[in-house]
Amino acid sequence: HYLFTIGLVAVVARPILQLGGALVAAAWLGVVTNWLVDRAGHEGRGGTPRRTAATHSIPGAVGLGVALGVLPIVFPAALAPAALIAAGIQPSEVPFAASFMAALGALAGLSHLLLDALTEGGIYYHGHRWALAHWRYDCAAANLPFALLGLLMFAVALLGL
Repeated sequence: HYLFTIGLVAVVARPILQLGGALVAAAWLGVVTNWLVDRAGHEGRGGTPRRTAATHSIPGAVGLGVALGVLPIVFPAALAPAALIAAGIQPSEVPFAASFMAALGALAGLSHLLLDALTEGGIYYHGHRWALAHWRYDCAAANLPFALLGLLMFAVALLGL
């Protein structure tokens, strides 16, 4: 999840943001979104963790991603505007920056759902579990291609292609 999301966010952000901003946004959203989707979105049933609709549904994952996307823009804008200016974001750019980060956050949440939809546990869609495939969550043959694709997208972002 982490490598795929970081690469995806980086390659989408790179045409709009400078390299440093794209990489910071990708790292923040890739790590924190995936970590929180899994930590906040599992419950124990008989000693076995089970996904819940709280974060393993489109509204849950997108909502969490959007909140995490706008947080690093809105929080400093309200409490320490000089920090945003130091980061190269002018006060007049805050609405665009927050909107763009919200979109990247939504993308991060959706990327997590895409990968989970390929597993036997699936995701929640309209209140029901739904899966595109039924791979085990720890299947190396399924996880490796997505990790490599994430690294490839990250390299494309780094090179500015």
